[in-house]
Amino acid sequence: MSLQDDTIARLLGRRLGPGNGIADPQIIGSWRRCLEQYRLDPEGAHPRPRLSAGELNQLREPFDALLGEPGPALTQLRRAALEAGYHLLLTDAQGVVVASYQAADSSPELARKGMAPGSVWTEALVGTNGLGTCLATGQPITVYAGEHFDAGLYPFSCSTAPLFAGDGSLLGAIDISTYAQGSKARQQLALGLVQQTADELEAQLFRRHHADRLLVAVSNQPLVAATGPAPALLALDELGKVRGLTTCLLRLLSFGQRQSLLGQSVDDMLGVAFERLLAASRLQPCRLGLLNWFAWPETGAPAPGARARQPLVADGPLERAAGEDPGLLRQATICRRMVDRGISILVQGETGTGKEVWARALHDTSARRHQPFITLNCAAIPESLIESELFGYGAGSFTGALKGGKVGKIAASSGGTLFLDEIGDMPLALQSRLLRVLAEQEVTPIGQIEPVRVELNVICATHRELSELVESGQFREDLYYRISALKVLLPPLRQRQDKAGLIDRLLQSLAPAHHPGLSPAALSRLAEYPWPGNIRQLKSVLQYGLAMADEAPILPEHLPDELHHGIDQPADVSTPVPSRLAAQQQWQERELLQQVLEQHRWIITQAARALGISRATLHRKINKHRLLSPNKGGA
Repeated sequence: MSLQDDTIARLLGRRLGPGNGIADPQIIGSWRRCLEQYRLDPEGAHPRPRLSAGELNQLREPFDALLGEPGPALTQLRRAALEAGYHLLLTDAQGVVVASYQAADSSPELARKGMAPGSVWTEALVGTNGLGTCLATGQPITVYAGEHFDAGLYPFSCSTAPLFAGDGSLLGAIDISTYAQGSKARQQLALGLVQQTADELEAQLFRRHHADRLLVAVSNQPLVAATGPAPALLALDELGKVRGLTTCLLRLLSFGQRQSLLGQSVDDMLGVAFERLLAASRLQPCRLGLLNWFAWPETGAPAPGARARQPLVADGPLERAAGEDPGLLRQATICRRMVDRGISILVQGETGTGKEVWARALHDTSARRHQPFITLNCAAIPESLIESELFGYGAGSFTGALKGGKVGKIAASSGGTLFLDEIGDMPLALQSRLLRVLAEQEVTPIGQIEPVRVELNVICATHRELSELVESGQFREDLYYRISALKVLLPPLRQRQDKAGLIDRLLQSLAPAHHPGLSPAALSRLAEYPWPGNIRQLKSVLQYGLAMADEAPILPEHLPDELHHGIDQPADVSTPVPSRLAAQQQWQERELLQQVLEQHRWIITQAARALGISRATLHRKINKHRLLSPNKGGA
């Protein structure tokens, strides 16, 4: 062991503490570069420079395709990271943060550590860190606690994966960071999540870059061909020569350098004749000759010099929310034209039709997509608390108030979007205050005199008919017209024309690693059921079916009892009214229980008190509706 290795081992051992091994060669290699190549002091401070807004805007241009209309991969990672308390960063190849997302209640210490847009995280400046070391090596990595070269980063854990452009060049990196707790092994799930997202984003860019090539997908699971796009891709020309391949394919098949494979024939590379590959399809992939792997063309064989046609419908957040239903696609087109024009939007539909999903798609389509999306369910919060939740309060405003006061939902959403679900349940007194805030764009927290300026954009939703509430005096007429310049009516699931596609997309989201599929009989039963609980009920049924099938295809016997009892009832107006009302009331009760339990973090005592029922009654209702605690516990 050289003197330099002794130094690295001693310094790392001091940081990591007794009993923690120093076996990660990536960390040791990074520390060696910091000491020998960059001449950094492990005991010194390493400030992170920050670029100006003008410089940052220029660097963001290559990311416009990803950030302008974030696809499902980045959106899912962002939601998962924020829900788990992580800070999500996206950098360019030089380590400059081009996008930063953090939960509204996360610690400001993360931002102070240089995680704001424009901050620079190269290894040469900061030393060993997730972003800088990932970009230096081109490999995914987790840098945990004392493995950071800068002692100021000791409290954090950073899991990072490289992001490659469609031509195979290094575009940047994706990182999720949080406080280091427990052991480094607990961060393997986080690292796998960012790696999966990086693969899917690269595949998205790869498809655009090679739009005039034959794209071939490769997987070790033949069923993947029927469940959506795969990240392991190969681009071929009209002669079957390799013109590009994704990093995921390089890794899965243990290939060497990308450049050495370009120009090879697909027969030499994959062991399958070009003609046989052309004859394959998503549902009938061909087995590769060299391994027990499968391949299929994603696109038709290109004519020489031909360019791929552009899709007729943009694949944006609204279109993804609409699915393949013609009526919803028309709504998406209208909403796309109205967004960012100061036009208020009211989303209407039965319980469980996806009103919040549509509102979030509106936000993600708008120019405010990088700002907060704040939600408030007016029906799920007691009337005594909704005012403080919405408007906030100053320090010592009332008994039980937080010492430093609380920022309300309105102020928290400033610059972004405030989604008011079940607006029809808002008390009349608060309707007047909300109308004033919408008109004046300022809010006065409870207990304060001076108003606070806000840049407010509100999307409202309800399952009730607001015009009838206006006539009965339960809803202000002026507020009704203020929030409903455009009305978007989401159809109930029983009326949607894309049920099969929607079921497939939900299964893919619920079981991304292994999509077992449905038997024809099970799919038929799902398609015929009247779905009083709409998409929310469908999702619960699919979760139940996946658990019962245990990674096998879902059969009719794997579906809940209510689908077997209700299948003979037609889904139209000829269904007996009492039966339909009973089903609707059951799902409304289930939704209320779910909302209150989540609001109180499944603490049974608090949830029962909020509902005005006993703990025993709440437990019976939880069992009746098959509600599952996210921590498999209870209180």
